[in-house]
Amino acid sequence: MENLFEIGLILLIGYLFGNLANLLRLPRVSGYILAGIVMSPSLLGFIDREFLEKAELITHASLSIITFLIGANLSWSKVKRLGKSIAMITLGEAELAFLLVSLVMTLYFSLIMGEGLSLAVALALLFGALASPTDPSATLAVIHEFRSRGPLTTTVLGVTALDDATGIVNFVLGFSIALALLSGTSIDFLSLLGNMGYQIFGALIVGAVAGILMFLLGRFARRRKEVITLTVGTLFLTFSIARMLGVDELLSTMSVGITIANLGNAWEEFEKPLENYVEDLIFTAFFVVGSAFLDLRVLLGFFPMVVVYVLSRFAGKFAGTYIGGHLSGAPEKVKRYLAFALFPQGGIVIGLALLAYQNQEFKEVGSILVNVVIGATVVHELLGPVASKFALSRAGEISEG
Repeated sequence: MENLFEIGLILLIGYLFGNLANLLRLPRVSGYILAGIVMSPSLLGFIDREFLEKAELITHASLSIITFLIGANLSWSKVKRLGKSIAMITLGEAELAFLLVSLVMTLYFSLIMGEGLSLAVALALLFGALASPTDPSATLAVIHEFRSRGPLTTTVLGVTALDDATGIVNFVLGFSIALALLSGTSIDFLSLLGNMGYQIFGALIVGAVAGILMFLLGRFARRRKEVITLTVGTLFLTFSIARMLGVDELLSTMSVGITIANLGNAWEEFEKPLENYVEDLIFTAFFVVGSAFLDLRVLLGFFPMVVVYVLSRFAGKFAGTYIGGHLSGAPEKVKRYLAFALFPQGGIVIGLALLAYQNQEFKEVGSILVNVVIGATVVHELLGPVASKFALSRAGEISEG
């Protein structure tokens, strides 16, 4: 009964804080994050530590649906239409953010904090992998509010659609190397590549099979509520089967979405029911619970690290965007201002940080990772809409009227 009470409290207070965020012209996710922080064991204690230790079910269930929705935006027709510049910019900004944050955080952990090289590199790789994804919600809210149109707007929509997929691949690579470093095992790069290939391609196969099965069974779904049951059931099974097979769970559920998005008009049958009846519930539970892991004392103790992470991530995004845009012949305003529209970060990075935290090898350092990532998410989400509006305004693509 205590758990049920806490879940009800999470949803209700998350809903209220989401509305408060809207009143303040912030994305709803900012309200969810704030609600989780206020209710956390380190502040008011409405959510206790015992509940958080058992919250793995909520985070895994939420991530299976969130990654499915990401994958559902990657239809071949959309990706093909976006062109070479989108692909090169995505590759440049995601990978340079990964590399630069990994390098800067390695220096920070080893020189400033005095950690051993293995631990410094392991933690830095996790931070680097988490630097790749972008949260499109804040940018999309600004685009819709000001009815912006133009090459920068089109590029933002394309890059954010591909960003999280690139981030998950980076996370698989960074997590595998970090795990080997912390467990004390030697790094066999051939074995690592083989393991990464198994995790990635195994996940793609599991997701594709599940997506095809979901598509076939969807033909018997006569009402929208049946589609919800089919979708959620398929995603939970896919996530669980992927874990049992040792392949990447998030990439597998994302692959279900990619498969559905590319099977004719199948996605149209699944999109509205999820958007209308499931999406807000999942986002509320996920962000409130994820943010409740924030320990304010740990965050204040590592606040300089939050600043270093945020600045190095933006520097990587800016440099990668400019280089990728230059190589692909993108317009000058896209090269100059796109990185500001990619500043927001939230969503999947909290889930990825929690996945690392819940692994036994990362228990001792996981609290640092989670608190710094959530602290950085607060900064990103609060400043993200301002940065996005700045980018679109300077590019001349905002319609005030």
